[in-house]
Amino acid sequence: MRSARRWIPAVAALSACYGAPAYREPAIHISPAYGVAAGSQVRLAAQPSVAPVTGTLSPTASAASSAQYVAAAAGVPFWRAIGDSTLGELVTEALRASPTTQSAEARLMGARASRRLAAFDFVPTITASGSAIRSQQSIAQIPGVANQLPSRDLYDVGFDANWELDVFGRVQRNVSAQGALVASAEHGLEDVQVSLAAEVARTYFELRGAERQLAVARRNAQNQERTVSLTQDRLAAGRGTAFDTERARSVLQLTRAGIPSIESQIAAHRHRLATLLGRTADALPPAVYAAAELPPLPDTVNVGSPQELVRRRPDVLRAERQLAANALLVGAAQADYLPRLTLGASVGYASTRFQSLTSSGSSRVLVGPVLSFPLLDVGRVRQRVGIAEARQEEARGQYTAIVLQALEEAETALVTYDRAHARVAILADAVRSSTRAADLAQQRFEAGLTDFFQVLDAQRTVLDAETQLAAAHTAAATSLVAVYKSVGGTWPMR
Repeated sequence: MRSARRWIPAVAALSACYGAPAYREPAIHISPAYGVAAGSQVRLAAQPSVAPVTGTLSPTASAASSAQYVAAAAGVPFWRAIGDSTLGELVTEALRASPTTQSAEARLMGARASRRLAAFDFVPTITASGSAIRSQQSIAQIPGVANQLPSRDLYDVGFDANWELDVFGRVQRNVSAQGALVASAEHGLEDVQVSLAAEVARTYFELRGAERQLAVARRNAQNQERTVSLTQDRLAAGRGTAFDTERARSVLQLTRAGIPSIESQIAAHRHRLATLLGRTADALPPAVYAAAELPPLPDTVNVGSPQELVRRRPDVLRAERQLAANALLVGAAQADYLPRLTLGASVGYASTRFQSLTSSGSSRVLVGPVLSFPLLDVGRVRQRVGIAEARQEEARGQYTAIVLQALEEAETALVTYDRAHARVAILADAVRSSTRAADLAQQRFEAGLTDFFQVLDAQRTVLDAETQLAAAHTAAATSLVAVYKSVGGTWPMR
C-alpha cells in the first residue's frame, strides 16, 4: 500500500507533463467586410429584357437598375430566388443520384464506423476460446528411459476478458478524435454537395447561354438570307451587281458556319448535365431539351460577412475539424508515455479427457490487474508523438490556406459579378445602337443613297454585338453561382 501511495504522485506528475493542451482554433485576421463593401449599393446592370430566343430585344432593354450586396446570410437556395424550376429539379436529382455524392456519403459512413469502433475501447474485450492438443514428450529429454512415452491429450475451453482503464484519457482522446473526423466527413459531404450544385447550375446556365447564341446566329442568318434575296432581285432587275450578291452570300455562309460549333456546345453541356445527374443524356428531363431563356438575375444578393464565411463554408469547417482531430491524436500519442492499467480475466475448463472437461476440479480462474509502462520503449513513443505533431502542423497549415483561399474566392467572385453586370449593360446599348444602324443602312441602300458594303458591315456588327451580349449574360449568370458558392450561401444539404 505504501508503494502504491508513492507511485500516485509520480504518475500524476507524468500526466501533467505529457497531457495535451486544450485545443484552440487558429486565430486568423479576417476583415469585417468584403472589399466591395457589404451593405453599400453596387452599380450593377439590370438583366436586359429579351424576347424569346427567336425574337429580338424588347424596347425596355435599356432599363438599368441598381443591385445591392447585403451583409446578411442567404435564406433560401439561390435558384429559388431566381425562380427556375428546371434548375431546381436538376440540382435535386444530382444530389440524390450523383456518384460523387454517393462516394462522399460512403466516406461519412466509414468515419462513423471508425468512431463506433474506437468507442468499443471503453468496454471490456471478451473472447471465447477452445483448443484440443495432443502432445508426446521425447524420450531423449529423460535419461534412462528406453521406451517411447505415451501421448497425452489436453482440452481447454473458456473466456478471456481484457479491459483497459482509461486513467489518463488516451482512449477518450482517440474517441474524441474520431468524432472530430466524423464531423469533418459530414462537412466534406456538404462541400461535395455545394460543388456539385454549383457545377450543375454553371453547366445549366452555359447550356441556356449557348441556346441563346444559337438563336442569335439563326436569326441573323434569316436576316442575311433576306439580304441575299434582295441583292439577287436587284441584280435581276439590273440595279445591282454580282459583287454585292457574292459578298452577301459570303457573310451568310460565315454566319451559318458558326452554328455547328454552337450546336456541339449545346450537346456537350447536356451530356455534362447527364453525367452530373448520374444518368445518360437520353434520360435527362424533357425540359432540358426545350430551349429556354437564361433566368433573370436578382438585383439584391445576400453575401454575409467574411466572418460568417468562415463559419459557413463546408471546406473551411471540414479543415477545422481535421485540425481538431489531429490535435486530439497528439494527446493520445503523448498518453503512451504514461502507464496503462488493464484488468484481465481468464475463466474456463482444462482437462485431459473431453468427457470430464466440465467436471469438478477442471475449472481454472485467473483475474488480476496489469500495469504496463514503456520503460525501454520510450524512443518508439517519442517518434509516434513526433509523427502526430507533424500531422497537426500540416493540418494547421492546410486550414490557414483554405481560409485564405475562401476569402480570395469570395472577393474575386463579388468583383466579377459586379463587372459582369456592367458589361451586360454596355453590350445591351451596343446591340440597340447596332440594330438601329443596320436598319438605317438597309433603308439608305434601298433608297440608293449608299453602297451595299455599309449594309453588310452593319449586319456583321449586329451579329457580333448580339453574340457578345449572349456570352456576357451567360458570364453574369455563372458569376452569380460563383458568388453563392464562394461566400457559403444557402445550398440544399441533406
